[in-house]
Amino acid sequence: MNLHSPLLSPIRPVWARSAILSIVAALGVHQLDAQVSYTAVDLTPTASGSAQTASGGQAAGFTGSVPNAFTGRATLWTGDGPIDLHPAFLDGAGARSQVNGFAGNLQVGTGAGAATGNRNVPLAWSDSAASATLLTIPFTNSGGQANATDGLQIVGSAIGLNNDGTAIGSTHGLIWNVANGSAVDVGADSNIFDVAAGMQVGFITKTQANAVFWRGTNRATSLHPKGAVVSVANGTDGVRQVGYAGFDIRVRVEAAKGNKNKRFTYAYVWTGTAASGLNIHPYVSNADGALLEFSYALKVKGPYIVGYATVPAKIGTPAYNRAIVWDASFQAIDLNAYLPEGFIGSTAYGVDESGNIAGVMTNADGTRHAVLWMPNP
Repeated sequence: MNLHSPLLSPIRPVWARSAILSIVAALGVHQLDAQVSYTAVDLTPTASGSAQTASGGQAAGFTGSVPNAFTGRATLWTGDGPIDLHPAFLDGAGARSQVNGFAGNLQVGTGAGAATGNRNVPLAWSDSAASATLLTIPFTNSGGQANATDGLQIVGSAIGLNNDGTAIGSTHGLIWNVANGSAVDVGADSNIFDVAAGMQVGFITKTQANAVFWRGTNRATSLHPKGAVVSVANGTDGVRQVGYAGFDIRVRVEAAKGNKNKRFTYAYVWTGTAASGLNIHPYVSNADGALLEFSYALKVKGPYIVGYATVPAKIGTPAYNRAIVWDASFQAIDLNAYLPEGFIGSTAYGVDESGNIAGVMTNADGTRHAVLWMPNP
């Protein structure tokens, strides 16, 4: 892919939904959200995998060759079927690739193989394996990845080396310009997970992660909530930022040691300041009444926020995670309610402007399948 070329290829939706979108527009967000239900489409019915991102009715991520694969071959799912995006130059033992984000016909992610010394490198594609391009890292490094794009910028990170280049150093957040391929390094001890409308979100490390956003430079604005121990911003639409914050809370444990601290991690949404942070944790599942202990918001698009929550009673099992979508009023829907028979756990990683949600669903035996939840009219 030539990063100097404009992105002109049309988007091919996975399924035609123009009539549904007309209904959505007529009803308005709040009326639709009050009635919304979903159909879960298994994108890897004969394989394993995960859908990491959604855009324009399409999904992208990776297809795996083993049932519980956490990596595989980069894949784009369209109405014409899956497209294998794995670059030929990464072929060989241990080779892997995946798409982490995309917009229009620009996909971004990571890959590794013998040609890279088995180290992850940031990649960009334009709808085909042959278009795969390595993104430039502006310093000596031991690998990196691209996490997201809005079509104008690509964001991610790379791992630097120490001063004499002999050992692994700090992670640096990076912002690539799609038009010319240049990269901005926002500094050590940082990572960037999403970008929209000139805003980049992620964290900087101050003993622990602190949620921040940038606007194309190395100057970060803190989103870290008062009293939080750790926080991360995972997604943005250019106005809001979503992620999570963790708080150490003293609780009484009926044991010899008495009072102890426990960390509770809750999904958060911000509007540009630390003080604006809002806890949107869903304490109880609307699907089956299960208690939800921790939650994480991962992406935001339009009125939709997606992520996951955990069920403490299911810890250590494939049913521990529940994919969650929040509506415009921050009401949470447990997407486990719409999983096909046999699947008991799920995580939502991305959402597009029409509310199509990309993620992974897990069977009772640990088998992981890529899934796209589509809102019903």
